[in-house]
Amino acid sequence: MKKSLVIISCFVSITMFGQQLGLSSTYMFNEASYNPAAAGSKDYIPVHMNYRAQWVGFDGAPVSQSVSAHSDIGKGLGFGGNMYNESTGPSRTSGISLMLSYRLRLSKNDLHGLRVGLGASFNQHMVDITRLTTEESNDLAIQKSYNNQFVPDADLGLFYTFSDKAFAGISVKNVSQINRDLFYYDNLLTNTLNRHYYFNAGYNFSFKGKWRLKTSALGHLIESKTLQVEGNLIMEYNKMFYLGAGYRHKESVGALLGLKLGIVQFGYAYDFGISQIRNYAASSHEIFVQLQFQKKNISRQGNTPWIKRNRIYK
Repeated sequence: MKKSLVIISCFVSITMFGQQLGLSSTYMFNEASYNPAAAGSKDYIPVHMNYRAQWVGFDGAPVSQSVSAHSDIGKGLGFGGNMYNESTGPSRTSGISLMLSYRLRLSKNDLHGLRVGLGASFNQHMVDITRLTTEESNDLAIQKSYNNQFVPDADLGLFYTFSDKAFAGISVKNVSQINRDLFYYDNLLTNTLNRHYYFNAGYNFSFKGKWRLKTSALGHLIESKTLQVEGNLIMEYNKMFYLGAGYRHKESVGALLGLKLGIVQFGYAYDFGISQIRNYAASSHEIFVQLQFQKKNISRQGNTPWIKRNRIYK
């Protein structure tokens, strides 16, 4: 087979055995994408649209898109959903996930909260063999090496918050770890979905002059014993503009910037690769747009419903 086919096959292997679930350098702006317990954790309704192009310039490199939203629906319940698509060379994973959370009050003043979350995901894994070029037409090794699969699974999570100062979470994706071969290859190779464990935490430091330093870290462990750790430092002014830096262990360093205008927040992340792949494709780019809809019964000045507040002055 041609050299290009070998390279593409390597990307397929990386996706299925290593990464499996897409990367994000702006993970701190959408915790619900990897932790169902974060659904409903905001005092607004976020609608998050994300696009990431990884290893730009490398033919067949991962490209991902996602749209998600979640909200507190009352009585401590949070609900949300996420649609996503990621393509790597000839392989593609598309899916939808639904999440439900419940908030436990840990203090009378409601500053401390713990959410327990459950999610259900439905994924479709496909390989487009028309994008593969072989030396022999109708190569049986290729004709039998793909298997379009629809795979259901479940997610679990815990998410702790302290006011708007700190947060910490732990979650597990692909809990059922469906034992299904996603790419047939004469039964010599089995590509199954492994469990993914996420550990995230962050703290916001406030300074005079409306400045805040937002710190966050994310650990991602795949049950195949692949561990990835990353962190970010973001300086924010008046909750409107931010500039930051990030580091993904042995993979990349990056810069982040963003702007919030009314209910719309824009964000961009640039990653410069520091692994060996930088010799072929040095950069990755990620952008997002988030709409932050204010809840009807919540004042922008606090958590007191306007109806009750008006009654005080009657």
